[in-house]
Amino acid sequence: MLSCPNCQMQYGNETSRCEACNIPLVDSLPQETAIEDDGSLDLVELASFVNVSEAEMIQELLERNGIETVVQGEIDPIGIASRAESTKLLVEKKDFAQAQEFYNVYFAGDAAEGAESDQE
Repeated sequence: MLSCPNCQMQYGNETSRCEACNIPLVDSLPQETAIEDDGSLDLVELASFVNVSEAEMIQELLERNGIETVVQGEIDPIGIASRAESTKLLVEKKDFAQAQEFYNVYFAGDAAEGAESDQE
């Protein structure tokens, strides 16, 4: 059976070109090289939270800015971390400094808003 090396559509022997890609068919497709994930990400804790929704807000902020995150911890169905383990937000070590900047700016904004309302 002949196959298209581009879209991998298979054809019988009646044609020699892919109808969709318009390129010559081959007898066999090249074997894909599997990328092995050895789980060697170097994760570090950015922050710890009692409230899962707060961890998820920071997670969303970081991921919108290109920083991959992992929320770790036992979570009950209503979104509260168990008493045994708090919810931790982890980032790759290489992204820690940038993630910490976003985290600090986020919470500095909350403190500044609170100070303004105290002055009124």
